[in-house]
Amino acid sequence: MVEEGKSLMIEEAIERLADRVLEYDEADLTRLLNNFKHRMEQFEPTPDWERAVIAYFMINGVRVKNALKHGKMCHPERGSRPALRLVKNS
Repeated sequence: MVEEGKSLMIEEAIERLADRVLEYDEADLTRLLNNFKHRMEQFEPTPDWERAVIAYFMINGVRVKNALKHGKMCHPERGSRPALRLVKNS
């Protein structure tokens, strides 16, 4: 039971981080991407390097989220099931 409580606490903390990152404009975040990429490429197992890696992927996460969202808005689904077609008739 302790593990469930700990997992829930971690989940909530990560969601709060996500909420904070989502408050920023994608363009502002993207301008910082090369900075974090450069710091990440200069591998040194330090807390600064670890933060750069996490920051880089959080920014990319926002970019991927927006790309997925834009794609769904431009190409709405035709129902809940994917369009299937017969490829080979035996």
